[in-house]
Amino acid sequence: MSSSRSRKGFVLFLVLVMVAVVTSFLFSVYFLSTKSVSKSESFRDYTVAYHAAVSAIKIGLNYLKDDNNGYDGEGDDWYEPIVYNYRGIFLSVRITDECGKFNVNKLTNSLYYKMAIRLFENLELNTDIAAALKDWIDSDDTVTDNGAESYYYEGLGYRPSNRAAKSLFEILYVKGIDENTFKRLSNYLTVYGSGKVNVNSASKELLLALSEQMDETAVDSIIENRPIKRLEDIKNLPGFTEELYFLIKPLITNRCNYFKMEVTASYGDSTVSLVAFTDRNRVLEWKVVE
Repeated sequence: MSSSRSRKGFVLFLVLVMVAVVTSFLFSVYFLSTKSVSKSESFRDYTVAYHAAVSAIKIGLNYLKDDNNGYDGEGDDWYEPIVYNYRGIFLSVRITDECGKFNVNKLTNSLYYKMAIRLFENLELNTDIAAALKDWIDSDDTVTDNGAESYYYEGLGYRPSNRAAKSLFEILYVKGIDENTFKRLSNYLTVYGSGKVNVNSASKELLLALSEQMDETAVDSIIENRPIKRLEDIKNLPGFTEELYFLIKPLITNRCNYFKMEVTASYGDSTVSLVAFTDRNRVLEWKVVE
């Protein structure tokens, strides 16, 4: 009985899938046959651009899979923008690694929380946002500094996540973060990776935040000598001592396995832009952006 029921359930699933496919096809035919020519062409152009953008992500993944030089960042094939123009379809792919950013899911660690405070100070942003981010992901209901917990969010109709964020877009719900602040922070924050900062791609503001002892001379010497192929070479750079190197060593890396792809595809009068977050083999999340 159980086996028969499973087979029937599987057949029903296939039928539902076929119905969905046929319905989608008939709708497309109806749309194309009943609307004006210009609208039909717009629909066609958007469809081609959309599928081209999705395909471009696969192109980006192929670049990442082929990367095996022992470091990530400037000097890699994927580091430079990837551009294709074929039979009227224009594709642009920009790949950046996520380890050059601060992982907000590490904020429950006091060492990383202090780093976040320094980062927000370097960005000339209110450090209360760092506290609010920590409160959003930590499991307790105790307010950190001038952060926010359940009492604040219940007035807005929801509660803090109280767990690690799975998508950076989630922080749009956090106290003190509006659309403009999010756009700026998205260049400095991530939810992917171990928390170690990639010295080959991190911003000057984040490198300065690694330690109170980091100064502009040390940071500029890292940036000027990228790509850093061996981490131990850092201690010989201007502005560094062995003490400073070993102080930041647990916080840094020169590799990464998480990436952000910004894709633009154009065909005819339509343009589609996608943002995707990936590892070296698969897409972790993606969305169409305006």
